[in-house]
Amino acid sequence: MLKREGAAMLTVVGFRLGNGSRHVTAVVTDSGRLHLAHGAYGAVGRASRPDRPVRENPVHRQVVHLRGLYSRYLAKGYSDELIPGACVQLDLEEPAPEPVPGKSYDIEHRWPVLFRAFGEVAPAQSHDSLEEAINGFYTSIGAPFLPRRLNRLVSSQPTTRLPRRVAALRRVLADGSAVSSPPRMAVGYTVTADDVRLHVGRAGESLRHRDVVELHAALSAWLHLNTMK
Repeated sequence: MLKREGAAMLTVVGFRLGNGSRHVTAVVTDSGRLHLAHGAYGAVGRASRPDRPVRENPVHRQVVHLRGLYSRYLAKGYSDELIPGACVQLDLEEPAPEPVPGKSYDIEHRWPVLFRAFGEVAPAQSHDSLEEAINGFYTSIGAPFLPRRLNRLVSSQPTTRLPRRVAALRRVLADGSAVSSPPRMAVGYTVTADDVRLHVGRAGESLRHRDVVELHAALSAWLHLNTMK
């Protein structure tokens, strides 16, 4: 994509997953907005109204949501990594919703340009994983972040044999994906390799390590008391 003289460059990170016939594309922009679109292979797709920047560190919060979407759609059968993850600069201004009193905002008219531009540029600059793309995104926009030590996570083996479900989820976390609660839950959670976050709607809070340990102990105690016979 050629750069237009005087045009602003938009830095985004995102992915595109497919299920054999349909795709889901999600991107986070450097302004802290999350954009999502669904469509058939070869089509830009139908865009949803983007999530607005929220509170402090909006980019970091939306990246957590991006990881959750990636994990959620993999679980839904979108296993074709059409774009596993990419951090790219797009030669366009981000479309931002500005509601007009008495009129509905035409999402379909504005958002395809963003997803079309991402689809054109991202395949050639795609990373091996979403996590690599996220690290590149943070570096590009100058945002502070703690790089994930995925090699250490993969190589380190547990000293005791883990239950099958725990071992499977451990592999998901080690691969850089997130484990999230079902979207139908009013109070949810998102677990990544270095963060445990509880959230209610858009509000949420990350737990400190010792709080996670206490929560784990409490949940283990509850399960022992309520084991199905």
